[in-house]
Amino acid sequence: MKYLSVLRHAKAEPPEDYAADMDRPLTSRGEKDALHMGAVLAEIKPAIDWIISSPAQRTRDTAQQVVHALKFKRNVVWQDAIYEAEAETLLESLAQIPAEKEHVLLIGHNPGVEGLVSGLVAGDPNRLQLTMATAGLAHLSLEIFGWNQIRWGCGSLHCLLRPKLLRHQ
Repeated sequence: MKYLSVLRHAKAEPPEDYAADMDRPLTSRGEKDALHMGAVLAEIKPAIDWIISSPAQRTRDTAQQVVHALKFKRNVVWQDAIYEAEAETLLESLAQIPAEKEHVLLIGHNPGVEGLVSGLVAGDPNRLQLTMATAGLAHLSLEIFGWNQIRWGCGSLHCLLRPKLLRHQ
């Protein structure tokens, strides 16, 4: 059994304010939401032992907040292929993770992360229409022994959380 947490990047600055989409940082609300989601992730067992992320600024900023909340001591793996990737590409990236890793956190973008979670649960990335808000978190268990066995339909969804539920008014 393996565990996968999928986090969509937190709320980013509008694209029209930046020459390149890759350069968009988080808003102040995005930073807070990412930190809150990091606190949630810190409570999930087993502990995260591998983080893989898109290298876009908004995912880097999200990862930084999560790493802080987790007190994560390892390096984040920045993977270009995750930037705005489709679900199939994300599945291929996960298949490359070292077999000994038990709980992986993937930080990415929509619509790829929604398709990934949908496909792992329903067997087809287009069958189930999950919605992941910015800083949305999905946590799954996977019926696999090694990451190279990951395939559509091998997952069970344990949690789908929106940061709005954690905000204090």
